[in-house]
Amino acid sequence: MSEGNGGIIGPDNDPTTSTQSAVTTTFNSSGTLTTATHTKELQYLIIAGGGGGGGHPVAPTFTVGSRGGDSSIAGTPITTVTSTGGGGGDTGYFTPNPGTQPGGSGGGGGRFALGTGTANQGFNGGSGARANQLGADVSGGGGGASAAGGNGVGAPTYASGSGGAGVASSITGSAVTRAGGGGAGQYYFGAGNVGSGGSGGGGNGGNPANTVSAGSANTGGGGGGWASNITAFQDFGAGGGAGGYRCSVPGERSGGGASAESTLTVVGATNYTITVGAGGAGAAAPASTSGGSGIVVTKEPEVSFVSGASGMWSLDEVYDFVKAGTWTN
Repeated sequence: MSEGNGGIIGPDNDPTTSTQSAVTTTFNSSGTLTTATHTKELQYLIIAGGGGGGGHPVAPTFTVGSRGGDSSIAGTPITTVTSTGGGGGDTGYFTPNPGTQPGGSGGGGGRFALGTGTANQGFNGGSGARANQLGADVSGGGGGASAAGGNGVGAPTYASGSGGAGVASSITGSAVTRAGGGGAGQYYFGAGNVGSGGSGGGGNGGNPANTVSAGSANTGGGGGGWASNITAFQDFGAGGGAGGYRCSVPGERSGGGASAESTLTVVGATNYTITVGAGGAGAAAPASTSGGSGIVVTKEPEVSFVSGASGMWSLDEVYDFVKAGTWTN
């Protein structure tokens, strides 16, 4: 039979609207995301590996933390989205400057300049200073996704800086804070005040009187800085910077004070490559000062779609479905 509006072939059928439930997938290591059949949109949280903390473990060895590994999502038809690994924490002495301090969030400063963060991913590390400037050798905390690392301070505190705070996301259904910077360590003619790790997995700074800690796994937290008592001066380690923080969940925040990014337009039943960055290596201290590994979380929002027709839809019906956004090829 046919109709005057352009006609159909086959019997008239009432449309059947079905729902594909939302799908949230967490990657604690690299892998492959296969989107569900009707998925067209993808939200993401991509956090890179945190930077390792710096330190002075054994004279005359001084260690600058390594930068964390990048995390990313790649595949057709999207442009690859990459979060930058956190910057490594500086130390009291190193020649030449290795240049590993910049990152997603910057590593804390020691003898050299603090590390800078990456725009829309994280903040700068805090600054360090020598004793001829502040009266004691102090170092800076690593930058976090929502705040810069703390600066080392002089009299009367004589303290190294704490790590910058991370950012909370509810992409998995409950709020979790990640990407905090590492706290810095200090030892200057005695065990001085050390910095705490930033909220969101940042490791605590340490010395012989305070236990140092690594960045927490799968948070991108920066590693804590370490200071031994091998020498009386130049003995301090800055905190590692948090891994870059990128988020496209509506209403949430990305790192560096940025708003959420745009969601991705993807294809259903298609493979996408997920890379999760490792934490950067830190100083060889009594406990690890490495940065925490990163994490990638994806969310495929709920989708309504039309199915169940044996004949062809009339042009009026096609128009209505396309206009409502519920038509599927």
